[in-house]
Amino acid sequence: MSNFIRKRIDVATCWATNRISVMDTLEKYEDSYAIAEEFREWILHIGEENENLKSSVLNFPNELKELLNQKINENLIE
Repeated sequence: MSNFIRKRIDVATCWATNRISVMDTLEKYEDSYAIAEEFREWILHIGEENENLKSSVLNFPNELKELLNQKINENLIE
C-alpha cells in the first residue's frame, strides 16, 4: 500500500476515533456506534499493513484528473 493511501487511512482513523470519543462523552451512543461500524476495519487494523484496506479507500479517477488538468492548462494558455 502506498504511503499516500496509508496516510489517508491514518487521518480518517484518527478522526473517527476522536469523534467516537466525543459522541460517547456527549452520550450520543447511536452516533458513536454508527461511526465505529463505518470505520471498524480501519480502527481494528491501526498501524498494520493490510492490503484489504486499500479496496476501501476512494481514489480520484485518473481519467477525470487528466481531463481537469487539461482544461486548466487550456484556460491558462488563453
